[in-house]
Amino acid sequence: MKSRRTLIAGPWVGEFGWELFAWQGYVRALSRHFEKTVVICRPNSKAIYEDFADEFVFSDKRTGLSDSYYMHNFEFVDEIQNLVSAGNLTLNTNTSLCIPRRIGTPPHTHYLESFIFGDIEVKPEYIVFGSKIETEYDFIFHARNRELRKEDNWSPENWKRLLELLGAKVACIGSKNEAYHIPGTTDLRGTDSQTVFNLLRSCKAVFGPSSGPMHLSSLCTAKHVVWGLQSLSCYRYEKNWNPHHTPVLFLEAFGWHPSPEYVHQSYMNWKDK
Repeated sequence: MKSRRTLIAGPWVGEFGWELFAWQGYVRALSRHFEKTVVICRPNSKAIYEDFADEFVFSDKRTGLSDSYYMHNFEFVDEIQNLVSAGNLTLNTNTSLCIPRRIGTPPHTHYLESFIFGDIEVKPEYIVFGSKIETEYDFIFHARNRELRKEDNWSPENWKRLLELLGAKVACIGSKNEAYHIPGTTDLRGTDSQTVFNLLRSCKAVFGPSSGPMHLSSLCTAKHVVWGLQSLSCYRYEKNWNPHHTPVLFLEAFGWHPSPEYVHQSYMNWKDK
């Protein structure tokens, strides 16, 4: 029963994958205990809270590594005070403020781990994002192109070769600053989140190195082929961060740089299982 007044949750300014699996599900569950929920987040994360949030305050301030779960050097108190001073946020005796914190023991946080906020204990609630639609795209690429650890990016030549091997209609997603558009595909980078959710949910498979959009594929129940280092990511994709038991093929044999032929053949051997 909702006996409390207003919950203010955020701001999340760290890595998107961790926002998906160590924050938004917990805020959704916590919101059930409040009459009103205000979420502080980046504008491009709004869609993952829209099913339960009553109000949004946007914050995209970054003072540390933006890809970090721990959000190094980010001063939550200062940012919240700035939002209050600017008139964007109101704190009073009727509000409860929940700022991001460690949940579980990263990087081992499991989708069933509980979260304690005051006298409330909740387990995260994960919904399926997106709807099944008719789409012209067989596959989705997230061709990551980040400056941070850029040695982990797959080359445009590899993506072009994978496109040739698939011989299908493909769209590229991600941000224009951190993802390639591969010639011969449709450029959907920067597309609104709800459209991306629908595309992910409706395509045959999503391809990419480990990244936030690949973790999003799991929550859209999109089959995905992902590669990277097993010690860092495999168990997250297959178990800890897979609440909907979405089919995923994690390629570990060649780390961040499998050949396009290996990726394609692995998918062909797996796709009908």
